[in-house]
Amino acid sequence: MLRISDWIQHPAAAVVLWSALVAASVLRIVATYPNTSQAYDEAGHIAAGMQFLDKGTYTLDQVHPPLAPVAIAVPLYISGLRYPQLPGPQTDYTYTVIGNHILYDGGDLARHLALARTGVLPFFIFGAAVVYLWARHLAGSRAGLVATFLYCTTPTVLAFASVAYTDIAAAAMQLMAMLVFSLWLENPNRKTTLWLGLALGAAFLAKLTTLLFLPAAMLAMTFVWLIKRGKSKLPLRKRLLQLVAVAVIVPFIIWAGYFFSLHHVQEITGITPSNMPSWQHFPAPVRSLARGLIVHNPRIPAGEFLDGIALAFVLNQDSSESYLLGQTKAGGWWYFFLIALAVKSPIPLLLLTLLGFCASGFRSAGIHAPPAERADSRWTALLPLAAVAGILVATTRVSYQVGLRHILVVLPLMTIIAAVGAGQIFERIPRLWRWAFFALVGVLLLWQGAESVRAQSDFLAYFNEFAGSDPSAILVTGCDLDCGQDLNRLAAELRRRHIDHVELAVFSSADLDQLGLPPHELPDPNGRPHGWIAVSDRPRRTGTGIHENLPPGYFAGLEAYRPVATVGKTIRLYYVPEVGSTP
Repeated sequence: MLRISDWIQHPAAAVVLWSALVAASVLRIVATYPNTSQAYDEAGHIAAGMQFLDKGTYTLDQVHPPLAPVAIAVPLYISGLRYPQLPGPQTDYTYTVIGNHILYDGGDLARHLALARTGVLPFFIFGAAVVYLWARHLAGSRAGLVATFLYCTTPTVLAFASVAYTDIAAAAMQLMAMLVFSLWLENPNRKTTLWLGLALGAAFLAKLTTLLFLPAAMLAMTFVWLIKRGKSKLPLRKRLLQLVAVAVIVPFIIWAGYFFSLHHVQEITGITPSNMPSWQHFPAPVRSLARGLIVHNPRIPAGEFLDGIALAFVLNQDSSESYLLGQTKAGGWWYFFLIALAVKSPIPLLLLTLLGFCASGFRSAGIHAPPAERADSRWTALLPLAAVAGILVATTRVSYQVGLRHILVVLPLMTIIAAVGAGQIFERIPRLWRWAFFALVGVLLLWQGAESVRAQSDFLAYFNEFAGSDPSAILVTGCDLDCGQDLNRLAAELRRRHIDHVELAVFSSADLDQLGLPPHELPDPNGRPHGWIAVSDRPRRTGTGIHENLPPGYFAGLEAYRPVATVGKTIRLYYVPEVGSTP
């Protein structure tokens, strides 16, 4: 008689179950579109992608490579939208202003925003496929399906699959590159070498964080290979030759991603000998090279990519202000991403990942391993864990701390570790204890599903129980909490209460005059808030508003008043009487 576990192992059944999980998640993602207002960076990504598609240039947002922005803009381009024709020099407009024109000028903001967001759905689906394939490769179809379930129910993954951001594309492409690298470590040949070059090129085109986190992950994975591989099947010299081939393929893929662009340096950077900066952030040899390039102004392939690297380097060196645990600090904290991961990951996923860590260690050591498994291949179970460790170590040197989304790839890696580890423990423990362990894992998976359902109304603002009742006391920037997503709900709440004037202190890139809000004004930094006031968590905690920073303690007086309403997860609506009136 065919058992359920055996049926799941059947390839056709596994495909059906995987498809059902992913399809249900896509429907859940699309269901969030009407209630999720324009997130802060969406307009900028739309503008950059549309410029590339319509103008063939890529100058608006070079710090983000074109793969995700172009994918975001493609549905809009197909629908007939184009880069806006604006009066005066185009350099007078920010990418947010240009993106808002694309979104609003046709008079159908909701449709245009939904179309842009569908552009990242293929990356979410692709990420689910990579998660399944890596977990299946390590521990079979059951592990692949459990990993897929965890991936599809992790709110932060769903959050960045539901907005037109670059992060789910980066996570999917980086995860693919790590999987292909693990396969190359196991079996280096022409096929895996070619796929490694293609995967690395795609990952670099997805997001520039790849330049830091992917080498860190690969270095950690290589360390495991060196320690655990046993006798090598291929001489080290041949491996190095294959890496040379990869080093040739990757730049070609990147250049292809920029449509084989070949532009003068001054055209790409907007820098001429007369306005050349000092480049004090760069080492002396790089400063000298940069000056030479500006003066001689050669045409270079994919120069936008190189300029983006330079801009990203400056962003990290600038030690911009970060927010954590109620404090703001220039340059941030070495443990920022560790805390972000601890409070924004579902607790069941954290517990299952811990089980996976223990199981991988046991498997690597050969503890309770079946004789057939006592082979060199067992080190492969450590590779996802090594990748996570490498990335987290690299984050300790990052001073540009704007949200867990920058290391989003860690979450799908955790789902693989959790699923593979649970499967390995189940196979190794005595049969007497298997039902108890099966029940434990089942409870954790049900808990994970319940957490995901609880977060359905707002994936972006999800925090687990460790964060307490006010997560803004822990994290608030970088779309970890306040990304401008509750303005649609605010407009509805103000209409319901017949409020005809409001003071807005919200973090948003939206055109507030076109959101159905009543007459409104921004806070006066030199005045005192009064009347109806809508305050979102980011300005309440940091003073960062729409157009200007408010002085410290500007909203301190609001603590004397109870909010009239909490709108969504991020906005508090107050009524403050005039001076001299009775509260």
